Amino acid sequence: MNRRFLNLVTRNWTQGVYSVRRMDPYHHFFYGSTEAALGAADEACKMKESFPAMQIQDLPSPSANFTAAAPGGTLDMFALLTPRPTSDGRMIYANTIGETRLYDADKQVHTTLGRLNTPKGVKPMCLSIAHPGGDEDSIYVLDTEPLKDARRCFEVLEPTPREFRSSSLMPPWCWRVLPPPPFVLEPWYQPSSITSFTTVVNGDGCSTIYISCGGRIGTYSFEMACSDSRHCLGWRLSDKWSHVGEWKLPFNGRAQYVPEFNLWFGFSDSSPNHLCAMDLSAMDNGRQPTAPKIWEDLNLPDGEAWLPKQLELLYLGDRKFLTAKTFAEGEIGGCFSVLTGVEMIAGAGDDQHTLQMVKHKCARFVFTDEDIEWVL
Repeated sequence: MNRRFLNLVTRNWTQGVYSVRRMDPYHHFFYGSTEAALGAADEACKMKESFPAMQIQDLPSPSANFTAAAPGGTLDMFALLTPRPTSDGRMIYANTIGETRLYDADKQVHTTLGRLNTPKGVKPMCLSIAHPGGDEDSIYVLDTEPLKDARRCFEVLEPTPREFRSSSLMPPWCWRVLPPPPFVLEPWYQPSSITSFTTVVNGDGCSTIYISCGGRIGTYSFEMACSDSRHCLGWRLSDKWSHVGEWKLPFNGRAQYVPEFNLWFGFSDSSPNHLCAMDLSAMDNGRQPTAPKIWEDLNLPDGEAWLPKQLELLYLGDRKFLTAKTFAEGEIGGCFSVLTGVEMIAGAGDDQHTLQMVKHKCARFVFTDEDIEWVL
């Protein structure tokens, strides 16, 4: 099933207000068929125009507005809880002091989720992950710039166990501190940024988080749960970190697994701004992945200085993706975002085992006192 909505979270810098704006991504960023997209590309080529042609659009009206609550604070985190076709409207957000809430855009309901044990900084890693047999996902949050000896830089928001939910005194969700990445406790550690992260699901339905850092840190894995036939659930929490290798994942930011292709998609760290895909299954055995396949999903105009500030990739289902890129126009220019619909299809003839990227529609959103902070 396809995602129903694209959620844009914008920030008005003048008023200090955040807004959730929902869009139908297929109406705005995709043609009716692959053939129509290929035809538009051929026509643009004949006219010697850059493709896809950018249309300037207005942002949709907000479905909800938020403030940071704490005086002078900001909202540092927005993430989808259970980002699936039937649940693409439940968003978790947190302010500077770590207060968290759940906003259900479909029901127009806000729920208090308590406070993080320690705030996780601006735009931390957020991964919504299902445990085997669970009826709700948990969301794992990690500070992407952990300080030295930061023992509370990693937490999980998980549903209260079923056996306790009958009590009205038990909250439906709770935050639990997890072991920090081992390198932050090493004497030689200097504060570093997490450059990329992803998840891998093994054969028994248990997931593992992978993160990469620069310098001598390399790549680490975090096993959340593992199979256990002796346990009543058939699995148990593991909460175990392991060092995978001194190499880094070849992505800039998050990589997402797409089951239709059995590949992970993200933005390349070696070819900035470009979409890439690769097979990460070799990491199960501690091996470094092979080089990724790279595509240029957005043709930047010649002679213009577009400085990338933020890159987002959403998988919408049915082989369709949305790339969302925010740029500054020169060092002192204003900000704008470019959202592009792309589709991946199998190659023809002898290239059936390769992937071809088909560009659909592209829109440019120009801002004055507002910009896009998150694309969910």
